[in-house]
Amino acid sequence: MTPIVTLTLPNTLEHQHLCREIRDYHKRHERPLSISFDEAMSQIRLQADCIYLPDKRVLKREAVIDGIVKKRTAHYEILPRSKGKTINLHLDSELAAELEQIRNHVSSKTQHEVILDLFVRGLRSFQEEKLTQQAADKADEKQG
Repeated sequence: MTPIVTLTLPNTLEHQHLCREIRDYHKRHERPLSISFDEAMSQIRLQADCIYLPDKRVLKREAVIDGIVKKRTAHYEILPRSKGKTINLHLDSELAAELEQIRNHVSSKTQHEVILDLFVRGLRSFQEEKLTQQAADKADEKQG
């Protein structure tokens, strides 16, 4: 399950306008965003796996943010607090070269394309193993 970040703002005309800008920014970049209100309609709640902010106007004292704000070149992002861990590994030169080749191969592909490619390769490998096993079984039957 993807961690969700939340931005909660008081329901004012200014914040409604800012939330529309954030919504439109998400639509332009085809990113999902959920906008809801509390029962009293006094709070606006925005939720997504990552909230993109066109600028920092929304980052005022009254904003309640569940996540970590990161400044990017053209916008701000609110990211989940526990996105993952960074670790340092010392790899031998051959493995590092192989990893670099893999990275270069997948860098121009979408996540969906990479997973589909892995799935297809896995099925082909499974079919080859199955054919090899069947050939070995037939050879054993002829000998036996």
